[in-house]
Amino acid sequence: MSVPGWRALVVFALLAALPLAPGMSRYYLLLAFDALLFGAIAMSLDLLIGYTGLVSFGHAAFYGLGAYATAIVMERGVQSVWACIGAALLVVGLYALVVSYFATARRGIYFALLTLIFAEVVYTFFRYTQTFGGSDGIQGLPDATLAPGFLIDTPLRKYYLVLGYLAAAYAICRMVVASHFGRVLVAIRENEDRARFLGYDVQRYKMGACMISALLTGVGGAIYPMRSAFATPDLMLWTESGEFIISVMIGGLGTLVGPIIGGAFFTILRDKVSSVVDWYFIVIGGVLIVIVLFMPRGLLGLRQLFGRRSGRAAA
Repeated sequence: MSVPGWRALVVFALLAALPLAPGMSRYYLLLAFDALLFGAIAMSLDLLIGYTGLVSFGHAAFYGLGAYATAIVMERGVQSVWACIGAALLVVGLYALVVSYFATARRGIYFALLTLIFAEVVYTFFRYTQTFGGSDGIQGLPDATLAPGFLIDTPLRKYYLVLGYLAAAYAICRMVVASHFGRVLVAIRENEDRARFLGYDVQRYKMGACMISALLTGVGGAIYPMRSAFATPDLMLWTESGEFIISVMIGGLGTLVGPIIGGAFFTILRDKVSSVVDWYFIVIGGVLIVIVLFMPRGLLGLRQLFGRRSGRAAA
């Protein structure tokens, strides 16, 4: 097994042992749930931004549709985690197929705008459709079941559910970026015209990246109501997509670990600052400005920077 593989196993082992840490109350377990969920979705988005060079402002629609798929299934008496995830994959997959087909036919800012427009249409539909609860969404959902008689009804079980999702998403993303498909995505990011001249069907590869990223995000959305017991149109707002992008930038573009760190950092920072002041987004904006100006490679770049400095000192 490679060194990154061993490191990943060690990190996931530490995360699995996190609930045993002193002072891990119900509140901190749920905060850890949110941090890991946000980190996994940021990692999925980085397949588009960091590896393919496509900026999506519509990822919140995949997230929200996954949440609504779970809410609708649970509202009809089906509590199985696997049924909820299956419904989310179906709904998000069909929507992502349409979005990716039209959006990947354009480049640059037009791709970003098309994803945003599609997401706004979906948000408006759920916001003003009373069948799905309108602006209030679907509330009061029951606990999900992982297996017959095994409810996901405690913060500890919910934490391990999202940890399992993070591990699966990381394994899939790592397999994608290490494959020939992933190397072609990087080639498209560096020079799309050259990749096309080499004979690659650029739109097909970009659609593939969009679909993988969307489905992983949709699964994250499907898990969210199992923690919060609701799904609302606010999950599809463009501001939610902006927070995913901010998480990727904070952690570091073009990596798998960076966005996970960025998503966790953003979630914890938002929680702690919002408990002190109402204008917490000003603080978060200031942090983002500092990172963009002085740490363009994100938080993960700090480790690489210090590693190079220590290497020079040793030399």
